[in-house]
Amino acid sequence: MQTGMSPRRPIALLLLLALACGGCSLFHRRPGPRPLYKKLSPPVSYEMMRDSPQMLVIDLRTPQQFDGPTGHVREAKNIPVLRLPYRLLEVLPFREDTVFLYCDTDECTEQGAKTLAASGFESLVGMQGGINLWIRDGFKTVLPARIAEKRGEVEPRPVMPEKPGEKKNDPNREVPVKPPVPPPAPPDAPPPPPPGVAAPRQIQ
Repeated sequence: MQTGMSPRRPIALLLLLALACGGCSLFHRRPGPRPLYKKLSPPVSYEMMRDSPQMLVIDLRTPQQFDGPTGHVREAKNIPVLRLPYRLLEVLPFREDTVFLYCDTDECTEQGAKTLAASGFESLVGMQGGINLWIRDGFKTVLPARIAEKRGEVEPRPVMPEKPGEKKNDPNREVPVKPPVPPPAPPDAPPPPPPGVAAPRQIQ
């Protein structure tokens, strides 16, 4: 008479145990920490802003940089990174939406993302390389007309259509500025495209 447990029985019990613990960390690799924000190159950033005109775009630089020679991305809201914790009420209505950030360095963008993430913002996007890479890649920046005209930096081009409620003589309307001399590229930056290669589309 055969006694004891069949050798197949322990294997079957182990398989049942494995299935029952399908959610156990023993059988599933734990995902790594979620990144604070998604980093996008300037061309991809341009496409995103063009396709989502209502998206909140925050320039984290100082007011002097925002309205300085480099200008800023069209319709961006200037909230310096050091003032962001004190101006959260201005952006809280966008907490459930995608918020786009940029600065002059990736470290500054990350600092802004940390502040917003700590306040419950979950969909954050940042422009890799900041405004300097945006300019080096050939994309336009703007300034209020009152500043650009005073400096003689308005780029000669056809008059842009006004936005609803905007007037041609509004000194605060944003106008494209002549591209400043791009800052030097970091040593590991890819070389510029050879002559004859189509330049990236310009933001309007």
